Amino acid sequence: MHSIKIKITFIAFLLSSPVLLKAQNSPGIGVAAEIGLPSGNFSNLSGIGLGASVKADLPVAESFAITLNAGFMNFFGRSNQLFNVQDLTYIPVKAGLKYQLSESFYAEGQLGAALPLNKDQRTLFAWSPGIGNQFKLSGGNKLDLGIRYEAWTGRNNIAGLNKSDSKGFVGIRFAYLFGL
Repeated sequence: MHSIKIKITFIAFLLSSPVLLKAQNSPGIGVAAEIGLPSGNFSNLSGIGLGASVKADLPVAESFAITLNAGFMNFFGRSNQLFNVQDLTYIPVKAGLKYQLSESFYAEGQLGAALPLNKDQRTLFAWSPGIGNQFKLSGGNKLDLGIRYEAWTGRNNIAGLNKSDSKGFVGIRFAYLFGL
C-alpha cells in the first residue's frame, strides 16, 4: 500500500508541473460504461463484468497525453450444482500514456491497482494496453469507443478455485468526453 501512495504522489507532482501543461491540445474528461469479458482461467469464475469509469486526458505534447482513470467493475460469479462463486467487485485506479495515431484514432497503456470491495480479497496490480477511436460531437464533446486487454495480477484465494495469480479480460469502453 505504501508503494501505491508513492506512485500517486509522483503522478500528482508530474501533473502539477507547468512544463507538462504547455501542450496545444486541451484536456478532457470522460464518463463511461464498461463491459469486461473474462479470458483464460478467469472465465471459469465469471462470464461477464459490468462497470463505469471516469477518465481524464491531460495533454503533454502534440500527440501525447497522460491519462488518469478510476472506476467500478463488478464481475458476476458463476454458479452450478457444485459451487457458487461470489461476484468479484473492484475499484480499478490507473494512470498511463495515450498517443494519438491520427486525429481520432489512439493507442494507450495504463498501469495501476485494482482495489477489492469483497471480503478476503487483496489489491491487485493492473495493466492494460488498448486502442480506441473518438468521434466528434457538437460543442467540442466527443464519443470515445475503446477496447483493451486488461490483466490484474496478485495473490487471491477464492475458495481454492483460482489457481492462477492473474485475472485477464477484454474491456470495452463506451465514453462521453467533455471538452474542457
